[in-house]
Amino acid sequence: MADMTATAETYRDRGWTVLEVHPGDSVLVDSAARTGLDVVLPGPEYEELEAVAAECAFTAVETYRAEADGLVYLLIVERDPENETAVLVPAYYDPGGSEPKVDAIRESGEFTLFCRRLNDEYVLFVHTDVAPFLPGGLADE
Repeated sequence: MADMTATAETYRDRGWTVLEVHPGDSVLVDSAARTGLDVVLPGPEYEELEAVAAECAFTAVETYRAEADGLVYLLIVERDPENETAVLVPAYYDPGGSEPKVDAIRESGEFTLFCRRLNDEYVLFVHTDVAPFLPGGLADE
């Protein structure tokens, strides 16, 4: 969370509008409904994200990844350079036992970030470069 705050301040210092979200849970998913990273947001934050997503075209992403204690930690910065708007999404997942999900993501050639509320409404971000989101070594196999 400290990394997210520092990154958000960097964007704000450059004059960008920044939305920081605080997922309650995050997990890799591979089902008929969703394949990618699923993060659950509190209702008010989801509503803010939904409003921002309706006004912006997020065409760029920065991904910061760290691996420690058997987990993959991500800070995903969805960016709309034209409107100078960024959405920061911290997430984590346990890659242990997730090889089939990682394989499904790699085979699809897309990494989808599902930011959702508990009633399964969601805002999604789709990326065609999957490597920055996957555990080291698994992305390039």
